[in-house]
Amino acid sequence: MKVSVIMNTVGERQDYLTLAIKGYLNQVGVEVELIISTITNDINIYFIKENYPTVKIVTMDKLVEKSPKGSFLQLNNALPHITGDWFTFASSNDTTSYTKLIQEVEMCLKNNKEVCYSAFNLINEDSQFIRTQSFFDYDYQKHLIGNFVSDCALISKRLVDKYLPFKVELNNYAYWDLWLRIYEGEGNVFTYNPNPTWGYRQIETSMHIDRQKSELKLAEAKRDKEIMLNLHR
Repeated sequence: MKVSVIMNTVGERQDYLTLAIKGYLNQVGVEVELIISTITNDINIYFIKENYPTVKIVTMDKLVEKSPKGSFLQLNNALPHITGDWFTFASSNDTTSYTKLIQEVEMCLKNNKEVCYSAFNLINEDSQFIRTQSFFDYDYQKHLIGNFVSDCALISKRLVDKYLPFKVELNNYAYWDLWLRIYEGEGNVFTYNPNPTWGYRQIETSMHIDRQKSELKLAEAKRDKEIMLNLHR
């Protein structure tokens, strides 16, 4: 079973990047295709090529701003390079369990589903545990209120081909929109894994933390959320 992982990065700290890359290259039970999506002048390209020659690097010529829209442009740029049976997104400053992918693939196969979202751990700058973020079995009505399917959920290649690329104009809500479109087109193809499989790093420069400090960014996010949800209500 082959899983394609797209990892977005631009100018990441090399210690964080190393942890993120090793986490996926050392997965057990599945074949991993790791695709790094970045820009042509990323300072880490040589580091990646030198230390992880099996990793595929996909670049964009244009500088991608640190924003949700930039992240989804990076993702869309890498999607055509996926060759696996399954796909998942990864951030270059998060961590992952070496059994993340096999757990999620097996959950999908066992339950005849095509998307698996897992609980995850919040970690700090030093990779220390903060708390576990748990969720619940899929419920569409709850999903119209708030998103509980993480960006790092596992998706079948069939759904990738049918429902992607992402709608970058929806900014931070492009993944939420994807999940809703999948339910509306396929029904409940979601399964929940209560075992935390990855670590979501909380640092001051994280986009979601930075957004909370700006009334303008919060207003923009509220607007984008309403635009996205109005496509589904």
